[in-house]
Amino acid sequence: MVNVVFIAGLLIFAISSAYFYVTGRAKNGLNTAFLVSFITLISYALMWQGDLTVVTPAGQTIFWSRWLFYGLSCTLLMVEIAEVKGIQGGKLVELLYLTAIVMGTGFLAARDVTAVRWVYFALSSVAYILLIIDVLPVNASATGWVRSYILFGWTVFPIVFLLAPTGVGLIGTAVANVVYLLLDVYTKIAFNVQLSRGA
Repeated sequence: MVNVVFIAGLLIFAISSAYFYVTGRAKNGLNTAFLVSFITLISYALMWQGDLTVVTPAGQTIFWSRWLFYGLSCTLLMVEIAEVKGIQGGKLVELLYLTAIVMGTGFLAARDVTAVRWVYFALSSVAYILLIIDVLPVNASATGWVRSYILFGWTVFPIVFLLAPTGVGLIGTAVANVVYLLLDVYTKIAFNVQLSRGA
């Protein structure tokens, strides 16, 4: 089941990478939509390979490399979000650092199957709350769809982390990976398609 999810992720993000590459060629500047999809494609290839994992005491596999690639892709997504919301300068740098901290501490929490992971999870959660406080209020009326995108799409990730084998283990590896794939499609493909339409 897990391999099927990763193969599906490979196919979906191969298609989206090609799409965003072709559609972004006419634009000047950084093609973040393509880079986000391509980084995610590499992440799914690595998880499909299955090398970089840990196993919980309950025998569930954790694919911790996911959060390393989230550190790259979500930082690029934050560049897009900041552009839509008109965030620049020092505040943008702060948001990028907070995004990297959220994903970096998420990686440390996923990599550890001892009680220490809760320290990293708490630090990641604090950084995420600070990120949300910083990014949501700016020009909220003009970018309401971005607010909804962040509140739903980004906030579900730590909830899944908490329920999955990385946390309390209420859902298994297979279910967690299906949910992560759906969230990846929503936050990285659907978001960029909507962004390209100028919504």
